[in-house]
Amino acid sequence: MIRPTRLLILVLAVFPAFGNSLAQTPQRDNRPRAASISGRVTVGGKPAANAVVMVVEVDPQSRNEWAFVFGGESSHRAFIKARTDGEGRYHATGLAEGAYVIRALSKAYTPSKSSPEFDTSRSVTLDEGESRDNVDLALVRGGVITGRVVDAEGRPLIGAHVQLTLLDENGRPHGGFYFDNWEILRTDDRGVYRLYGLAAGRYILSAGGEGAFSRASRSHPKTFHPDATDEKQAKVIEVKEGAEVTDIDIRLGVAKQTYEAAGRVIDAETGQPLAQVQVMCMEAPDKEGRGGRTSREMATDDQGRFQFAGLSPGRYDLVLSNRPRGSGEHYSEAIRFELSDADVSGLELKAIRGSTVTGIVVLEGVGDPVAKAKLQQALVSVFVARKREPGADGPAYLGRGHSTTKIASNGGFRLTGAQPGMASFHVGGPQENIFWIKRVEHNGAEINSALEIRQGEQITGIRIVLAYANGSIRGQVEIAGGQLPEGWHLHLRATPIRTAEDKENRPAFHTGMGYTEADEKGRFVIERLVAGEYDLTLHVMVRVSQYDWSSAPGMKPIKQRVTVNSGAETPVKITLDPARKPQEDRQ
Repeated sequence: MIRPTRLLILVLAVFPAFGNSLAQTPQRDNRPRAASISGRVTVGGKPAANAVVMVVEVDPQSRNEWAFVFGGESSHRAFIKARTDGEGRYHATGLAEGAYVIRALSKAYTPSKSSPEFDTSRSVTLDEGESRDNVDLALVRGGVITGRVVDAEGRPLIGAHVQLTLLDENGRPHGGFYFDNWEILRTDDRGVYRLYGLAAGRYILSAGGEGAFSRASRSHPKTFHPDATDEKQAKVIEVKEGAEVTDIDIRLGVAKQTYEAAGRVIDAETGQPLAQVQVMCMEAPDKEGRGGRTSREMATDDQGRFQFAGLSPGRYDLVLSNRPRGSGEHYSEAIRFELSDADVSGLELKAIRGSTVTGIVVLEGVGDPVAKAKLQQALVSVFVARKREPGADGPAYLGRGHSTTKIASNGGFRLTGAQPGMASFHVGGPQENIFWIKRVEHNGAEINSALEIRQGEQITGIRIVLAYANGSIRGQVEIAGGQLPEGWHLHLRATPIRTAEDKENRPAFHTGMGYTEADEKGRFVIERLVAGEYDLTLHVMVRVSQYDWSSAPGMKPIKQRVTVNSGAETPVKITLDPARKPQEDRQ
């Protein structure tokens, strides 16, 4: 599992022997690189000889936990490769001070059951010049499921995707299985798929259905191995460590007949067609509010016409898109239609001219020219919601769309196409969460709840006052006894003390919070915080499965009150006694 606060990643892959035993790319900084990590890699309890251990340094300022998963690299671009010896031991040297994730990315292997982490990674933090030993990785060969996907006549489906679902100990679906390489889910020219690197467990396999990844199988009814359309009738597949389960075939039912839906978009006031506006055709949600997946989106032609093809029988909603490239100054109420055994034409979507919201964005109490320059790259958005009808099921508020625009050089903005409802604002910078709204004013009066927008209203005099999120908390969790029990993780969250909310808990703006995970030495940093008071909460967590976390037995959250100042770093110390039930501590 990749965690958001890890700054560097150590990647392990089992390959044939090649190259020199140690290779390093040129570094781009002058930091001391005298630290090292060593350990042992085993597969099935036996030494993994000739395994390649690669160290990849990731930008320490990155807040994106997926950056190093999908190819993100640091500005330093430091790589170190080390090979395990005949006993499976590796030694990675030339490392700078920092945090590391040691991860085995060989796709044919999974973590050993003896691993408390339930994954193929280890977390390590190095001080300058520190040597860490016994950072071991225990792997086993994963299982394999393979088979074919064919249509009702037995012909192979090429390029179809299968969907693998893990079952929990009670036989209930536990969610989709994660793959680093989604291509292994796709069938080849024979309709054959091969899923490898699977942890031992019980699974069900399906293909087809409206939610299928590929068009090749989307028109077929969702079918579970071998030929069940009801998930309860799916045959359970038992996967054992290092074993291959073959002939897990799926025969899909007859493809559904598809139809077309056509119509046009007209201006509700003039009746004239609207050209080049975006129309979305979505599956209609069921009675419980589930569904609503976007099926298609397209722009109208010069005559305001649209035509959606390849739609399966069912109920659909048509609406103007609220995306930035969409309806501009207009919005629409959704219209619903149903496809059963014929095409539908003559649909008419009425575009309603929305309200405008104009105002100015102010960065209060900040003279930093860098911050002001970043503000010129930011966007301001208004999000609109409406109350659900009395007695109706579902959440109290339903989204009605949003409007987004750039901030002018003088801080001014003009939002168009806003729908009637309760509006809240958001300002997004060139980096996520560097600006937070401190307060919102309308004609000089502070808005303490969401702003109401009425049909066709032209709202002026909005003043959005921003705070610059340049404060931070740097802390140390001190462990009584000196060592954190194996498998325990320290998760910390900084939550602002005060947030403006109305009676329905609809915030006029959102005050930021911060989250991080302490390293194994108990050190942590939470950055990009607005000056103010926070509740800093420590949660002691353990992994209970490959996918689930739980609070450590007997450990309750620990809270501290922390004051964060602008442009400053606040030091914090939290004492954790694993042998004693912690009490809430205020300071």
